[in-house]
Amino acid sequence: MNVRNSLISPFLLHRGALLLIAVTTLSLFIACTSRQTAFTPLLNRGIMPVSEDNPYMGANLFLAKEMEQSVYLYNFMRDKGAPQGIELKGSNDDDVEAHFYYASAPEEYVAKPAPRQKSRVRDTRREWIIIGPFAVERDNYNNVQRLEKTSGGIFEIFGKREFLGTGPARGSGEQLKPVFIPTPVPTKRPVRPKPSSHKPSAETEPAKGPLNSDQEALKEAKDLAPRDSQGDVVHTVTSKTETLQSIAQWYTSQGGNAKELAAKNALPLDAKLNPGSKIIVPKSIVTNPKQMK
Repeated sequence: MNVRNSLISPFLLHRGALLLIAVTTLSLFIACTSRQTAFTPLLNRGIMPVSEDNPYMGANLFLAKEMEQSVYLYNFMRDKGAPQGIELKGSNDDDVEAHFYYASAPEEYVAKPAPRQKSRVRDTRREWIIIGPFAVERDNYNNVQRLEKTSGGIFEIFGKREFLGTGPARGSGEQLKPVFIPTPVPTKRPVRPKPSSHKPSAETEPAKGPLNSDQEALKEAKDLAPRDSQGDVVHTVTSKTETLQSIAQWYTSQGGNAKELAAKNALPLDAKLNPGSKIIVPKSIVTNPKQMK
C-alpha cells in the first residue's frame, strides 16, 4: 500500500496544479474581456446626436456615465452646455477620444481620458481633459450643420434627471422666475409735505406723490422682464401679432437682431409665435431690460 500511495500522490498533485492554473487563467480572461465594454458599440460610428428630451439615447448615456466619474467633464458641460453631437474614436473603451460638436458656432472640442493614478485599490473612475475650441473639419462640416440646433441635453446622473444647456428644455414645463433685481441707487430724499389729517399708507399713497427708494426699487423690479439662470431675458408671447422682429426691436433696439433670436431659439426667422411660448433673448444684445408690453 505504501508503494502504491507513493505513485498516486505526485499524479494527484500535478493534476490539482493544472486545474488551479486553468481556473486562474479563465478568471483573468473574463475580467479582461468584461472591463469597460459598455460603450464599445458606439466607437467609430460617426457623429451621434445628443437628445434634448430623451436621456436614453446612446450619446446621452455615454456622457451621463462619464460625467458621474469626471468632475472636469461635468463642470465643462454645466458651463458650456451639452453639445448637439458627439463622436467616439478608438479601439476600445479605455483607448477612446471623444469629439464634441456645437452646431450653432460651429466648433469642436476634443476630450481625452487622463492617465489613471496607480493605487493598490482599483479605481474604475477616470477624468477627462478637454481642449478646444477648434474649427470643424471640412469632412464633418456638413454633418455638423445637419444636427438639430438644440439648447442642451437631458441626462440621468446618479439616478436624477438633469438638463445641461443654455436654455430651458423643450416640454419641461419649468416656470422661470426673474433672478435679477437691481440695487436701488441712493438718491436725496425729497422734502416731505406737511402731513394732513388723513395720512396715506405706502400702499394707498397717490401716484403723483414722491416715492421713497424702496418703493422705486419695487416698481422698477415689477417692470423688468424675467431672466433665466444664464442671465438671458425670457419673454413670454402674449399675442399672435408678435414676431421675432418686434421682440428684437423692443429688447435690443434693433429689429435686425431677429436673426440671432431665431438661431438662439431654433426657430425660422418668419416663425408664427403662439401665446404662452417662451423666447430667449441673449443678455449680450439686450439694451432694454423692461418687460415688453
